[in-house]
Amino acid sequence: GVSLVRRVADLVAGRDGIRTVRGFYVEALVGASGPIVGVRGARLDGGELEIVAPTVVLACGGAGAVYARHDNQASIFGQGYRLAAEAGLDLWDMEFVQSYPIVLDEPGMPMTMIYPPYPAEARLVAASGEDLLQKHGLGNINQAIIRKRDTFSATLVAEGKAGAVRMDLRAVPDDLWEAHPLSLLKRFKAECRQRPIRIAPAVHFFMGGVCTDEDGRTRRGGLFACGETVWGLHGANRMGGNALMECLVSGRLAGLGAARWAETHPGISGEAVSPSVGPRVPGSEREDLRDLRRRLQALASEYAGVVRSGEGMAEGLREAESVWQALRTARTDGPKERVLREDLLSAAFTLRAVLTAGLGRLESRGSILRADYPAQDDARWLRNSRLTWDAAADRFHVQYVPPEGG
Repeated sequence: GVSLVRRVADLVAGRDGIRTVRGFYVEALVGASGPIVGVRGARLDGGELEIVAPTVVLACGGAGAVYARHDNQASIFGQGYRLAAEAGLDLWDMEFVQSYPIVLDEPGMPMTMIYPPYPAEARLVAASGEDLLQKHGLGNINQAIIRKRDTFSATLVAEGKAGAVRMDLRAVPDDLWEAHPLSLLKRFKAECRQRPIRIAPAVHFFMGGVCTDEDGRTRRGGLFACGETVWGLHGANRMGGNALMECLVSGRLAGLGAARWAETHPGISGEAVSPSVGPRVPGSEREDLRDLRRRLQALASEYAGVVRSGEGMAEGLREAESVWQALRTARTDGPKERVLREDLLSAAFTLRAVLTAGLGRLESRGSILRADYPAQDDARWLRNSRLTWDAAADRFHVQYVPPEGG
């Protein structure tokens, strides 16, 4: 992902007619009750900036970094979800958060997804030494990854309570380490050849998000969205192998849709201007923002993880609201702290969305597995959650609506 984004950034920078703005952090969309006409935020070298434009595309990714264990970029905190909801858009199916079952979890090593296909020699070993594929009848590990990510992750979480689960790659032939995907782990080859390595499920993808039409357009004029910010492509659990295709398809649709909107709504030229309103007002309380980040990530992992319960989600929601309030009154000194505070507000906002939507779904479906409601209930719960942010009440309102045609 990082390599692709860097390549795209280089290509964009070299294209005539495209002006890039670096060192700018978006905090809000511009547009009162009408169309969105730009963005507003902070310059990382200090000061405020507003960019006026006929269209805005939210391409912000998901929110994996809200969790302590994840394979996303470290700053992916749900910023797009918060921008959209504060602009009046509903968030759909935010309870559905997918974990990838096999992620490197060795102390001192970066949390890295171990990509399929897995060689036939790979084994999954419980703390007791048992072969987990045989114990749980999982059969082919590659098929389990693609088709059973939710239950596979739950199995590994349950086994992990008795001790670390490990992947044994010692029997893999040398030549396979030179080919994809194991070549991505070459820097850890020595450790992997010496002993089984610790693995654990980690948050990978958010199925929920913003509703768009076939052109990537939201119900706010001038506002488009693509990628993981968008809801509706993956149901209750995304199947493996379609990440790049989703990016290409939804990105192209949103880009073309935004271009058509701009052509038919002349009069707004993209330019940087002085902000029309003042910056968000920080609080006066001195808070340890990094400690609040750790607290949020621990809350998400404990109460909104692979297996949840009503009691746990209710407690998690209370604590997430407490962190949200602490962040709102937190003082910031300088642009870096300001950006971190905004990131963490987005993280707390997104966690509240996940827990609020999950509390009301009294069943297990796709990527949400409830210990207190273990069965899927199509008779009553073949529904989508719809969250509406109420700024005055400082909370979400949730409805569960039948799918169109249902």
